[in-house]
Amino acid sequence: MSKLVILGGGETGTGTALLAQKLGYEVFVSDKGGIANRYQNELNEAGIEWEQGQHDEAHILAADLIMK
Repeated sequence: MSKLVILGGGETGTGTALLAQKLGYEVFVSDKGGIANRYQNELNEAGIEWEQGQHDEAHILAADLIMK
């Protein structure tokens, strides 16, 4: 399974994460700022790992693809 890191957890980042998961990617969402509660809830409901307030270098470097 290919690993995809999405930088940015707003509307577009969350939508991309949900679509990528449906396409079979292992997805991680990272937002240097904050992720709105509604998007946090969507990611949690889909079982997608996410972080806010930082970009974890280990997750990013382990990705096959990075999307901004």
